[in-house]
Amino acid sequence: MPIVHHRSPSLLSYAMWVGSRGLLRPTLSMWPLSRPGMAGLFLIDRVLAVGPRPAGVVHERMRLAGRPVELILPAGPSRRDAETAVLYLHGGAFVVCGLGSHRSIASRLSRTCELPVFSVEYRQLPSAGVGTSVADAVGAYRELVTERGYRRIVVAGDSAGGFLAGKVVEAAIDEGLPLPTAFAGISPLLDLDVGTHPDRSSRSDAYIPRSKMAELATLFGRGPVAFNGVRRLADIAGEAFPPTVMVTAEGEMLEADVIDLIETLDDAGVQAAAHSYAWQVHAFPVLTTRHPESTHAIDVIAAFAADAIRKAKDADHRENQRAG
Repeated sequence: MPIVHHRSPSLLSYAMWVGSRGLLRPTLSMWPLSRPGMAGLFLIDRVLAVGPRPAGVVHERMRLAGRPVELILPAGPSRRDAETAVLYLHGGAFVVCGLGSHRSIASRLSRTCELPVFSVEYRQLPSAGVGTSVADAVGAYRELVTERGYRRIVVAGDSAGGFLAGKVVEAAIDEGLPLPTAFAGISPLLDLDVGTHPDRSSRSDAYIPRSKMAELATLFGRGPVAFNGVRRLADIAGEAFPPTVMVTAEGEMLEADVIDLIETLDDAGVQAAAHSYAWQVHAFPVLTTRHPESTHAIDVIAAFAADAIRKAKDADHRENQRAG
């Protein structure tokens, strides 16, 4: 089955869920989506950016397609494949978070996958809509494959970043770029209009209020870059997807879309799997390092990515043999 359920939560999971439900959800429900209200959220990333640097990796600041990027590399003797990398796109509802808030998850993926991770600071609300966020994500991917010499890229993201990762897949198909080697989503947003759908509910979600997602959707169309293509990633032809793995919190509002997409991909013959964890909160692997389920989820993603990379290398080798 492409859907794997993990239903033995750790004690910390209960505390995280109850705390998020009691504190974070009411805060998000009341937070104003005015320009001042959204603009002030940049302080969250700035505060988190001054925290301790993750161990076992080194960081380098650079730019891709004109946007700030943090390149994270495993420390120590290099056994890396110079043609393989991860492109990471952070979450935050297209309005909050950045390199600082997501340095930990990007670093843990770099260590576990033993690959360089390019974490992109794309433009967000209130100054830029989703079309601009997509353009920044696609521009970074395009530069990696056309100018930086990367032949195999795992495109990954959490929440809103998961939507951007899916739009990278769509752009690769439309532009004739090499398809990502794998697509990894952590509680990915797969439908921009999920908050307005009557068959979607946030009653069991620890902290995402459906009403706030519906309110946010009215802002997604802001420029300066127009939004193009699908608003729902399931509208991309299933057989066009790369191998895909996703992690969700059981019962969270975005899980139903994840299950639908993974089952569609599986039916289309694409290697696809979703891992659903009981008593977790939205994007839980991003939020804490001292949490067994977070560690397990990252290991699951790394193992899936390693398998996809190995198969891609084997396919390249066979193609080279035929050409020779």
